[in-house]
Amino acid sequence: MLKNTLPVKICVPYFVLLFVCFFFANYFVLATAKPYLALFFLLMFALLTAIGFFIIKRNISYLSKITHIAKNISRGDFTIQADVSSLKGMQELAESINTMGNRLQAQHQTISDDEKKLLSIINNMNDAIIAVDLQQRIILINNTANVLFGIPETLPGRDFLWEKIRSETLHSLIKQIMKTNAGFTKEIEFNAPKKRLIQTQFSLLQKDKNTYGILIVFHDITDLRKLENTRKEFVANVSHELRTPLTSIKGYVETLLENYTKGDEHTFKCLNIIMKHTQRLDSLIKDILELSKLETNELKIELHELNIYECIEDILHTYNEHCAEKNQSFHLNISQNLPSVESNEYLLRQLLTNLIDNAIKYTHEGGNICLAIDSVNEHIRIEVSDTGIGIPQEHIPRIFERFYRIDPARSREMGGTGLGLSIVKHIVNLHNGSIKLESTVGKGSTFTIILPQKQQEM
Repeated sequence: MLKNTLPVKICVPYFVLLFVCFFFANYFVLATAKPYLALFFLLMFALLTAIGFFIIKRNISYLSKITHIAKNISRGDFTIQADVSSLKGMQELAESINTMGNRLQAQHQTISDDEKKLLSIINNMNDAIIAVDLQQRIILINNTANVLFGIPETLPGRDFLWEKIRSETLHSLIKQIMKTNAGFTKEIEFNAPKKRLIQTQFSLLQKDKNTYGILIVFHDITDLRKLENTRKEFVANVSHELRTPLTSIKGYVETLLENYTKGDEHTFKCLNIIMKHTQRLDSLIKDILELSKLETNELKIELHELNIYECIEDILHTYNEHCAEKNQSFHLNISQNLPSVESNEYLLRQLLTNLIDNAIKYTHEGGNICLAIDSVNEHIRIEVSDTGIGIPQEHIPRIFERFYRIDPARSREMGGTGLGLSIVKHIVNLHNGSIKLESTVGKGSTFTIILPQKQQEM
């Protein structure tokens, strides 16, 4: 195309200028009545035309070569370079084209190497990775994903995710992240090609703050969850087996204490120590069994409308007596016209009992314990606060873990099992609520629980 248009663009102005000059020269000759000058100018015009045509043709030939090289560079072919020595008068342009081609080749090679490294890393990851655009077309998928979901072949940019993976939960979560524009992590159970539990992480793909796709990372936790369940079952089974001999030991110790005859104080002291540790072990086994039921969903929880006033009546009476034994003050602050909450009375009592029991244990004599309940935005807020020893900030993130103790010696002395707060956390999660702890060492702690008044239908 350049060969046809460029000569015309260059030649036309040149010949027009030459023709104008010849016209005025010829007019001057005729006006002066000297014909031989007209012939001279005609010959000069023909000579200049020939010379101009030759020069233009040579330059056009050089430009055509450089244009051909530039087109090859634009197509990614960097093998051909301009011969600087043969392009007279255009050496600087030729050198610029060659320099540009070399730089583009280096950049192209760097990008190609980086892309290969990235694809190699992605394809050798243990986690499955799939990236989709906003229409759920697959734009990237690694080998692990193909194996995990039994996908034989994928055409990126053409195949849709719902064609390759049949999961209503997965696609509803993709729609959710598009709607909320925020990433999250969920556990999804896939049934094909075989039943697996997958921890799925959804992240937004953005460019200049504009979302153009979604990155999904799948982590297979099937074996890990089986191992956890096996461990929980083992602990539960051992706890069940321990209950029978422990009950017998406790019964015999009680019998010995009842039939004790004064005189042997050492024996009496030993029996009391045995009874104390037997009761502590019994409490530990009960908590382990309770926590195992909560974790394995063995508890058949029936939620119903619950009047909180009736639920805390017995608790208030019991803990008033406990506080009186340590010369502590127990305060109750419940708002008027408190709405009912959809809950399970047994679990709610256990939640309050564990929190208040801990508050009494870790508050010195003469301290204060407060239970406050009110309603906030269709939720019930429960606060249990004390003026006890407090919890250091570095321990707060782990305080709800099983068997986690800040001071093991103090916990054993007070009969703690290290499971009470873990049970509280599980009960709150079963109610789709949240729990927060604020504490200052030496000043006390406040546990704040938020529970929805109505549970969402699943």
